[in-house]
Amino acid sequence: MHRFPAVLFSLVILALAAGCGRMPDEKLMELGRQMEESERFADAIQYYEKLVKKYPESPLAPEALHNEGKVYANGIRDYDRAVETFDRVIATYPNSPYAAHSQFMIGFVWANSALDTARARVAYEKFMEKYPDHELIPSVDFELRYLGKDINEIPELMSLDKS
Repeated sequence: MHRFPAVLFSLVILALAAGCGRMPDEKLMELGRQMEESERFADAIQYYEKLVKKYPESPLAPEALHNEGKVYANGIRDYDRAVETFDRVIATYPNSPYAAHSQFMIGFVWANSALDTARARVAYEKFMEKYPDHELIPSVDFELRYLGKDINEIPELMSLDKS
């Protein structure tokens, strides 16, 4: 009679450990995204970082690290940490599509958040050199053309409805 609850308990633990069929790296990514959406940024960073450290070879690791950089930039607004994290993506996962996006984000953070146009220019020029055929080249061209300009000085944006 006491055996049934123990067996049932074991099955419940096994099911929970399996994470409803998800791999542990997928579960960490999901938790990171949930925390990010809930604006629990420190928790999101912890989940993303745990994924990268525990499963560095996971196909999700470059994305998790990139997401961590975006949380630092947009959620916490720690621009230095954001750039450091994007640099880690490039150094650790140079062949990942997230490497190019991280290089772009470095320029974007310097230009639009930290307002350091000199560093932004260097980052964008590095992007153009490393990824000359990337789909973000038009965005980099735009950023470089209007680097340091007020939004009201950009002809393409002046025509937008300001209401």
